[in-house]
Amino acid sequence: MRSSFTLISLSLLMLCSPTIGAFPKQSLVPGGIALIDLKRVDKTPNFTFMGKPVLTVLHRGTLMAIVGLPLNLKLGEHFIQGSWGEEKSLHKLFFSIVDKQYSTQRIEIKDKRKVNPYAKDMDRILAEKKRKQIARLVFSPMTVNVDLLQPVEGIMTGSYGRRRIFNGQKKRPHSGMDIAANQGTPVLAPAAGKVIELGDFFFSGNLVYIDHGQGLITMFAHLSKTNVKLGQSISKGDIVGEVGATGRVTGPHLHWSLGLNGTWIDPKLFLD
Repeated sequence: MRSSFTLISLSLLMLCSPTIGAFPKQSLVPGGIALIDLKRVDKTPNFTFMGKPVLTVLHRGTLMAIVGLPLNLKLGEHFIQGSWGEEKSLHKLFFSIVDKQYSTQRIEIKDKRKVNPYAKDMDRILAEKKRKQIARLVFSPMTVNVDLLQPVEGIMTGSYGRRRIFNGQKKRPHSGMDIAANQGTPVLAPAAGKVIELGDFFFSGNLVYIDHGQGLITMFAHLSKTNVKLGQSISKGDIVGEVGATGRVTGPHLHWSLGLNGTWIDPKLFLD
């Protein structure tokens, strides 16, 4: 007789592997994450938030959606929507967002070209911006381990979301966490995945993007060197590069961005 366990499809097993160790912390604010209990485990979940598919994992016997909340998300009620398996009925699961005030940081950059690029720099900057957008939106149906490793030892500034003023000019809020560390300190992959973008970028310096599955993306910037190749499969703890001071920086540090469903969220929510 067939076990009841076979009710869970192969695709469900691929998309929703059991989690071990630390689990992300909910923070229902712009730049945070929503943890939503999907209530059932017998069919493959197909849910989206603002048109983008969301990460789902099995956690303590229940299916959970882990939803990234954009920094510019309006306050109030929002929802994910979708269905299970081949079912046609559409379900909405609601949650509410409250305000969070992020600090402001004033930074003086010695290389003024990194604040006010020359006209001849713009073609390069726009091409790199497009490459970054493509990498951030990658969604691969692979098993996901959300128990992430801190990529480098150092002083975590908790700088995600800060409003930044470079040389007196307002710029976009900070989209990642800065970790101060010595030049050459190894940067480790927080989870298994695949290298989907890398190179020397105008603002970000030497960077690496890793796809960890289901829209979970990590990006490491300002590296002194990279130790991986495009398309390379990565194991948790592998060295992907070394801390540096390339691009728009004031000194050696790692910029670490973490993405879910196409938006950068606060990486500290995934650390134990």
